Amino acid sequence: MLRQHWLSTAAVGVLTSALAGNALAQVQLEEIVVTARKTEERLQDVPISVTAFSAKELSERGLTDVFKVATFTPGFSFEKTNRYGAQGGTSRPVIRGQSNILGEGNAAIFVDGILFTDNILSFPFDLVERVETIKGPQAALFGRATFAGAINLITKKGTNNFENKVSVRAAEYDDYEVNLMSRGPVVEDKVFYMLHGRYYDFAGQYRNTLDGKKVGGEESKGINGALEFNLTDNLTASVSMGYNEDDDDLAAIGLQDRFSNNCFLNRPRQYYCGEVKRLNSVTIDRAGLQGKEGVHRDSTRLFGSITYENDDITITSNTGLFWTNTEYGYDSTFQGGTAFGLTTVPGTTVARAATDPIRIQSTLRNEVTNRDEWSQEVRASSAQDKPIRGLMGVFYYQRRRALEERHFAATAPTIDFGTDRVDNKAVFASLTGDFTDQLTGSVELRYAEDKIGNFKRTVTLAGVTRTDVLIENNFKSWSPRFTLDYKPTEDTLIYGVIAKGNKPGAINADPRFPPDIQFAKEESSWNYEIGTKNNFLNNTVALNLAAYYVDWTNQQLTTTFVFPTGGTQSYLINAAKSRVKGFEATVSAVLTDYFTASASYGLNDAKFKELNDPEANELFGNPSVAGKRTPNAPKHQATLSGKFTYPVADDVNGFFRSDFAYTGRKFDQVYNLAHTGEQYLLNLKLGVENDAWNFTLFVDNLTDDRSVSTIVRYVDQMNLNVAPNANPALNNVAGTTTQERAFQYPLADKRRFGVTASYKF
Repeated sequence: MLRQHWLSTAAVGVLTSALAGNALAQVQLEEIVVTARKTEERLQDVPISVTAFSAKELSERGLTDVFKVATFTPGFSFEKTNRYGAQGGTSRPVIRGQSNILGEGNAAIFVDGILFTDNILSFPFDLVERVETIKGPQAALFGRATFAGAINLITKKGTNNFENKVSVRAAEYDDYEVNLMSRGPVVEDKVFYMLHGRYYDFAGQYRNTLDGKKVGGEESKGINGALEFNLTDNLTASVSMGYNEDDDDLAAIGLQDRFSNNCFLNRPRQYYCGEVKRLNSVTIDRAGLQGKEGVHRDSTRLFGSITYENDDITITSNTGLFWTNTEYGYDSTFQGGTAFGLTTVPGTTVARAATDPIRIQSTLRNEVTNRDEWSQEVRASSAQDKPIRGLMGVFYYQRRRALEERHFAATAPTIDFGTDRVDNKAVFASLTGDFTDQLTGSVELRYAEDKIGNFKRTVTLAGVTRTDVLIENNFKSWSPRFTLDYKPTEDTLIYGVIAKGNKPGAINADPRFPPDIQFAKEESSWNYEIGTKNNFLNNTVALNLAAYYVDWTNQQLTTTFVFPTGGTQSYLINAAKSRVKGFEATVSAVLTDYFTASASYGLNDAKFKELNDPEANELFGNPSVAGKRTPNAPKHQATLSGKFTYPVADDVNGFFRSDFAYTGRKFDQVYNLAHTGEQYLLNLKLGVENDAWNFTLFVDNLTDDRSVSTIVRYVDQMNLNVAPNANPALNNVAGTTTQERAFQYPLADKRRFGVTASYKF
């Protein structure tokens, strides 16, 4: 009932403002131009499903990172925990329910069209001109890692008019941010510049029970710049760069321990069923991390582009380079296990085994990674105003990522995971033809070869040391997309798409694995979509609808390998067939000259068709989980937004804005037992502005909804299977020695009041 009340409140906050006026609107919806098909097109003319936010919309909604963009994008899910962790955190971009647990994500993030696989949450959104979330397979034009879709951040560049801007934010919990931007001509009509600087600091909202200090603090600082050159009437060039440093505290990630387990208590690992509990603090051995706690990262990006264009052809060369160095110190028990005694189980006299991870202190970790990425694309396209037009290009991508897991005790030596290697080369092309003035068809195709491997300087197995060990494999793929679109009027588009998605194979790099499981195969999908985009009433109302079906095979999931000498290790397998049925709807309207509103809904019904899992057999007595939903993907998402603007003085307007987002429950694993609960998020803004300045009071998460955004199935490393317990059902199951299940999740952002201000001159 309480959540229904707040849902009603959100609707009232958005819609009651319409009572301020009832005259037909004279202003129109903002027109957004996107590059989802490697060429500039009006969003409403693109025959694929794209959700795009302009810089103006990002600022008005307060969308300052990809996590917040996902909250207000139907069919897209992304977790804030991705800011933490040398290995990318516990989450990956999820589009249309196509989620995964380990390995590369099923969707990819790009900056100015260049693939960026490292952390994105500290990227300065004041620098972003537009965010495009492109749904469905994008391999044909965007390349690898776009199995379910792509998220493209387009940055601001120079202009022919000078513009300087200062923007600041101050909020509760010592949340501060300052952005400075300057752009304009160096030589009018010939050379343009852009400079941007940012400082961000946040103290965190929760505390660590072991030392009483706050956790979840974040600090970022960076500088970005760009130069553009009109070299001749036909030749242009640009170069942009960015440098960013992150210095974050311990992540606000907690663990629900085994004593909360409430179902399958007579099974070896036990489980928890239902919505996970709310945690008000975390318990982490900060002292044991010896000053290495949290994230320490520096990232550099460099992007260069050259374009030649005449009446018949456009040739573009894009080059991107990224370098990232990260150290991530954390307590992998998420319980402060090493702070409660290394040799005995808390509350008992039972001794830990000599190889117990807590006893040898391998649970205190500092992951050190160095990641280098380089990509090069050259493409040529014919004039877009011809009845038959085409595009063709070549692409090369290389990534090297070295990982060491360092510890803080002699009993736990450094683990060298080697250097992961990815080399991708591809050719691609598209052909578009107008059958009539209203009917258009296009074919896109990409052929790609991936070489995926891992290199280790030294490997010691069974007392035998080997040097310069390289494990690698090759994968080849064809990725087509067929599109047909029909425009019965200038303001109506009807389209259909058939596309094949391909995700390259993956390596299980642990040298102890037998050869037959060192690689997982490619996974693939066939995607079918129909949709329509419509503008009404002189471009004051836009309605977009899409329905889709995904047939998904060779899905890469995780299972556990038991080594003959003892110990276990997770690895990727191809173990499933799944299907996704979905529907998306968005509507935007200028209801009066003073009031605009929008709403969206996304249904992502993603389920396994075939999947056998050993732990499912332990829990249910049946290994099949067919019919279960994919993990960490909500079935339902909905948003409702409105902005009322009113004149308060000459050239000065006041405004009130309300943004509501609903996210359905997400399950932790393929069993569909533990889940996040449903989130009801309501943000409000009140302010005044003119063309040069803006002052806004805001409150995020007005209802203080603490529903968690994701769950990771984990194990309780601190509380071993020791009887007696207050609840006899929590005693160890006779004859087993497994660790009971626990559940790890980030603590939700609390309600936060604050103020923002900006000034352009």
